[in-house]
Amino acid sequence: MLEQGYKRIVTFLNNQKLNYLVIGGIAVSVIGEPRETVDIDFCIFIKKMSVKDFLDKASQNGFSVDKETMLNRVKSTGCFSIMNGAVRIDFLVASHKLEKSAFNRNILIEMHGVKAYYPTPEDLILLKIVPARLRDLADAENIAKRYSGKLDEKYLKRWAQKLSDEAQDMRIYNEVERLLKL
Repeated sequence: MLEQGYKRIVTFLNNQKLNYLVIGGIAVSVIGEPRETVDIDFCIFIKKMSVKDFLDKASQNGFSVDKETMLNRVKSTGCFSIMNGAVRIDFLVASHKLEKSAFNRNILIEMHGVKAYYPTPEDLILLKIVPARLRDLADAENIAKRYSGKLDEKYLKRWAQKLSDEAQDMRIYNEVERLLKL
């Protein structure tokens, strides 16, 4: 079911010529260490006011959409979701310079017969550290271990410093420092 949903949504996004990054468990499994996931996560580069049009097109293409709920959710959280059968597909509307930088550095990966845009290992580490959920921190650690000695340390430290300065909290920078020592 997940594979079918993945192929369908990536094909839809590519046909719509939308900019996106696969993030979440699927990205971690492809770039880092395989792990179980039950949904598909994307960072999508559209304006919040364009979400209604996106949801309309998704609905016209056979995805299940609770338009009213998702329009309210994107206004309050910057996130929304659609369904492909029983598979939930989550979208984070890009709103930060880090996400734009990650897209500009994207890598195109073919999986299940479709090509999709993924963040680099460095960008996925940063995207996982920011929310600081335990699962995300474990994912970031696994990616750092897999790419030990191969990561762009200057890039990671520069973004970690920017993000820590914005948050007025050195947690992100300290976590990157820790991961680079693994």
